[in-house]
Amino acid sequence: MIEIECHTVGNSAKPRKIEQFPRITSDVSYNVFFREFMEANIPCIISKSLTQDWTAKKDWVSENGTPNVEHFATHYGSYEVPVANCGQKHFDSQQKKTLILQDYINYWKHERNTDTEADSKCLYLKDWHFVKAFPEQKVYTTPQFFASDWLNEFWEGRKDASDDYRFVYLGPRGSWTPFHCDVFQSYSWSSNICGRKKWVFYPPGEELKLKDKFGTLVYDVYSTELKDTAQYPRAGESAAGIEVMQEPGETLFVPSGWHHQVTNLEDTLSINHNWINATNIDRVWCALQDALLEVEKSISDCIGMDKWGEQCQLLLKATHGMDLMEYYKLIQAIAHRRMHALKCNEDVVVMDGHRQGRNHTLYDASKLQTTLELLINDARIADLETFEQIEEHPTKLLDQITDVL
Repeated sequence: MIEIECHTVGNSAKPRKIEQFPRITSDVSYNVFFREFMEANIPCIISKSLTQDWTAKKDWVSENGTPNVEHFATHYGSYEVPVANCGQKHFDSQQKKTLILQDYINYWKHERNTDTEADSKCLYLKDWHFVKAFPEQKVYTTPQFFASDWLNEFWEGRKDASDDYRFVYLGPRGSWTPFHCDVFQSYSWSSNICGRKKWVFYPPGEELKLKDKFGTLVYDVYSTELKDTAQYPRAGESAAGIEVMQEPGETLFVPSGWHHQVTNLEDTLSINHNWINATNIDRVWCALQDALLEVEKSISDCIGMDKWGEQCQLLLKATHGMDLMEYYKLIQAIAHRRMHALKCNEDVVVMDGHRQGRNHTLYDASKLQTTLELLINDARIADLETFEQIEEHPTKLLDQITDVL
């Protein structure tokens, strides 16, 4: 059971400053994690006892503690996987392609450079939708701390589309992910099945000092480019990043808006989820608004065109991954499940069979009410045909939630 002691919404407007990266054990109560880390938007590392019973820890790891690539080749070798070339920059990310897993394993065993981290062809298997591809493979269970997951709950319940935000990463020593913030300003969690990672974090707002004169975020925070004050005029104002080493079996919680860069110090295999819930939905809304403003600014010279608002939504979906209607559909789906539970005095069954208690559900409903009010007060939706045509307008849903509360 995941439950909180009180359904009152706490104050998470300004995260506390951390002097030392928090480390907690897996027996910390859910209520403590909810209030001190999720609601406070503070990162932490959770001890390896959280993952010790996972099947992945047994089947996916060789006797010498390295990724068991033979297991992957035997069971999944014919499937396609997404791969990034860490040695090739592509805009603000890395060059990506799709490979047959067996071909990637062949690279891993025979082609990769094991003598140096500076490998011009360092291939990193990342963002593999393993659970979506193999739903019958129960190789891990979502830990209770992360079970209130609106994003994957929403996608699991959809019948009109198929997606999720649950991934497997497999990377050789020296593979890395450039400086970034997680999609939608969601939370993420990352469990090392084997191998070690070095993370560097910057609290929300610090990333603004790490943008160049054109407003583009630095690609690599360890790059000497940041010393060029003409190119990065505010880099000297930035506080030093918070570095932390993640050991095998440990799980790292990444809060909303914390920009980070990650390097695999050894051959590393990890399981990663992005997720949204009541404690960060306000940040997700703000990120959506910021992204929409950028889109509107980029095509402001066309503001007189027919259906300009709809065009902005199309671009928003393409660049941000979510538009206002998609956001509303997520809120709508979660709201109906929470309202049903409150009316029937039932628990909500969330990720991987975890049950959510009444206080938690009341907290959810309260935050759903607030975010619906923000959506309704956004004047843009009055001009969008998609909102005119839907059967349950946000105002109707808001009335229902208000009645339940």
